Amino acid sequence: MSAPFLVDLAADAALLVDGSPPLADVVAAHVARRTTAGDVADVFGPLVVTDTALPSVQGVVDSLGTGPLDVVVTVTGGAGAIEPAVRWATRQAGVRLTGLVSAVRDLDDLGRGAHRVATMVSQLAAEGLLEDVRVDVGLPLYARTEGSMRWQHALDTLAMEDLRLLLRTGGADPDDTPSPETLAGAVGDALDREVAFSCSGDIAHAVAWREPGTGRVRHGALNVLLATRASLDGADTADVAERLSLTNAERLVDDLGTIGEPSLESARRWFTGVASEDVDATLADLRTLALLP
Repeated sequence: MSAPFLVDLAADAALLVDGSPPLADVVAAHVARRTTAGDVADVFGPLVVTDTALPSVQGVVDSLGTGPLDVVVTVTGGAGAIEPAVRWATRQAGVRLTGLVSAVRDLDDLGRGAHRVATMVSQLAAEGLLEDVRVDVGLPLYARTEGSMRWQHALDTLAMEDLRLLLRTGGADPDDTPSPETLAGAVGDALDREVAFSCSGDIAHAVAWREPGTGRVRHGALNVLLATRASLDGADTADVAERLSLTNAERLVDDLGTIGEPSLESARRWFTGVASEDVDATLADLRTLALLP
């Protein structure tokens, strides 16, 4: 068994990467990894798939002859696309819906967009279709601007409806990667409202690193864990951002040891994990840091 603060840390989001291997290969590798990983398989979360890929995933599972595959379904449309995705997923024998991700599309009125997602989720939950399914709602970080309250109003809706927040931490476009200060502020906003959150986008590595040539910080999963703990302990935005910017792996591991497993596990209640585009790289990083055998 892995340390409790590492359990379900990294969902398998390989299918979300442009130019990813064929779907059948990704699903087969995901199934095989759970067998070969042995005692550290509990670090891996479910497979992340788009709603449009669900029929193909069902076909691959059938061909492999495996049991139901735990999946997180990312809805590619707006709030209206949530219902068909959920109904399809819950009717298939080859997949077990454990998570749902929907991004708010109405960027001019994030609060209203978040409310539409919440309303649809509430209706489906009333039918018993979302039992034990975690729902994450993506809010664009660039909407969190000085003088505008639309980000905060949307986050208030998530808090009232007990929904989780998805923070985008990177992507193909440099603008997709928030600065440590922006991400630190968003983490603080979520925790102030007792909203759990996850991260997705260019976050396969455990430790933050700086992109050669630009110096841009690329975020690390364990940095987010440290930042979450710091924010919960009352650190200000600058201190939280410092944890996100930490690229020294030895220092990071020392900080984890100082904090201790119980406090780190407590922080995971709020930082629920990452959607890793390369879970093998995530696992390799954790082994290099001597956090896994």
